Amino acid sequence: MPDDHTTDDIVHESALQLWAAAQTDFDPFEVPPEEWGPNVVPVRDADIAHDTHLDVAVVRESIGRLEGSRLVAEREGSDVVVTRIVPDDVPL
Repeated sequence: MPDDHTTDDIVHESALQLWAAAQTDFDPFEVPPEEWGPNVVPVRDADIAHDTHLDVAVVRESIGRLEGSRLVAEREGSDVVVTRIVPDDVPL
């Protein structure tokens, strides 16, 4: 089983790729964050778990550690969704 740091890297990379792929109105790799707008498509914890082959509870714990530093998340019922990815060079 990977340690927390490795798990966080795996979850962050998966969230980044899934989140970027979910955006249909803009390419987050080409458009600056200040131009992303309010209509971003979130990525569910279950989708990240499926992509990484990690348990949903492990993904939720990792998202909790990453929240506020590498991504922005919120609760939707019992799910946790990633609503925004924080580029490494952009402060929150």
